[in-house]
Formats: sequence, C-alpha cells, structure tokens
Amino acid sequence: MLLRFVDVVSILVAGTMTGTELTVAVFLHPTVSRLPDQVHASAARSFAKVFGRYMPFWYALTLLLSIVEVWLHWPLVTAGSKLLLTASLLWLFTIIFSVTFPVPINNRIAAWNLDALPKNWREERQRWDRLHAIRVVLLLLALTSLVSGTLKA
Repeated sequence: MLLRFVDVVSILVAGTMTGTELTVAVFLHPTVSRLPDQVHASAARSFAKVFGRYMPFWYALTLLLSIVEVWLHWPLVTAGSKLLLTASLLWLFTIIFSVTFPVPINNRIAAWNLDALPKNWREERQRWDRLHAIRVVLLLLALTSLVSGTLKA
C-alpha cells in the first residue's frame, strides 16, 4: 500500500513538473517571444523570477522521490527497478545540467533593468530556449523511465 502511494505521488510530482517545463518550451516562451520587445523583456524577467524561485524546490523534490523509489524497489534485479534507477540518474543529470547552463542565464534575465536591456538580450533568451529544450527532452526521458519503472516493478 505504501509502495503504490509513493509511486503515485512520485509520478504526480514528476509529471506536473515535466508538464510545466514542456508548457514553457512549447507554448509560453514561443508566444512571449512574438510580443513587442518591451513586453517580451518584461514578461521574460517576470517568468525568470517566478520559476527561479520555485523550480529548484520542485526539482529537488522530484529527485528525492525518485531516490525513494529506487530505495523502495531495491535490489536492482528487475527491469522496473533498473528503470527507476535510470530515472533518478536522469533527474540528477538534469539538475546538474540546469545549474550549469540555463540557470545562470535565467538569473541574468531575472536581474534585467527594463530601461537598459543588455544589447544581447534576445540572444540570451534564444540560448536559454535552446538549453531548455535539451532539458525538456531529459525530463521526458526521466519521466518515461519513472512511469515505466513503477509499472514494471
């Protein structure tokens, strides 16, 4: 009973986080990027602040839950438990990737002075979007591993 409860909570937390990041990549940022420059920059800064404040906790919780999944399904003798380990490693890699690449850009965007935008502000946004697309692929792979692992375990 506890095992299935943790499975459901893990999938819900990971699924909603991945869905949020996918929504940012597919709908939110492409729409914002078509707005006039001042509105685009203002919206980008606002989103950078909000996501920069909450996403680290969501990512950490997702990683923690995936590690609990591995622990609950130990030893790694089944295909399901190996998929759960794969999910945990992918979450960890995604966090390291995020902290190394998109997060520093996000922090710069969150600190923008809208009256004196950097000359390369659009390039920064485009670079963040490209890095975020890589992150979304990693998240989708991790979520797929998590769901498959819980179904097979």
